[in-house]
Amino acid sequence: MQNENVDVKNIPEYDFDIIEMIKKGFNRIEGVKGLFLGAFAVYIVVAIIVQIILGIFFPSPPPPAQPNLLNQQIVTILSYPVLMPLIVGVIMLAIHYSRGERIAFNSIFNYYHLTGKLALAGLLIYIMTVIGFVLLILPGIYLSIAYVFTLPLIADKGMGVWDAMELSRKAVTKHWFKVFGLFFLLSLIMTLGALVLGIGLIWAVPLLFVTLYGLLYPLIFDGVSV
Repeated sequence: MQNENVDVKNIPEYDFDIIEMIKKGFNRIEGVKGLFLGAFAVYIVVAIIVQIILGIFFPSPPPPAQPNLLNQQIVTILSYPVLMPLIVGVIMLAIHYSRGERIAFNSIFNYYHLTGKLALAGLLIYIMTVIGFVLLILPGIYLSIAYVFTLPLIADKGMGVWDAMELSRKAVTKHWFKVFGLFFLLSLIMTLGALVLGIGLIWAVPLLFVTLYGLLYPLIFDGVSV
């Protein structure tokens, strides 16, 4: 973790080209695809296990029956203490990789000492986003993108939960449509990769993390074009 005093009021200036950013991401994943794919696979497996266990206590009927939305929300929230530190571990792989630091698979488990802050951040983002979707949908879409860097700001910069949320929101808002466009294209690549028997995920998963967090994050918050 970088012990940096990040001023929430001093929003950094940045700009980027979406297509160039994705091209650069494709170039950067060479040699690390297996590491990111394996790390993300661990996250998915743990998420499934947690969902199954919590689903025993808060069941929801399978389709085509009407789902129990309350229980689904409870399961989602209760999974945060386990899943938030783990996904941050995958994100931090990309950030450390962008800085030329040595990265190791087992480092994805290094962030459980931040469980309280990361789970709280996940909960607040969830609540704010749900409220946003209730308010005509568009505010929810805005916030779901605006808060995308909250978790790594907590882990990487040592920020408090609300400060990290505000810095992420204000920084992303400067070029919200570009960040949305980048996220949309990366998500589309992930979807297409999954449709081709999942083979495309070998490239799509590393591309998402390396581009979003290994290229855009340091550009915004470190002022470094990598």
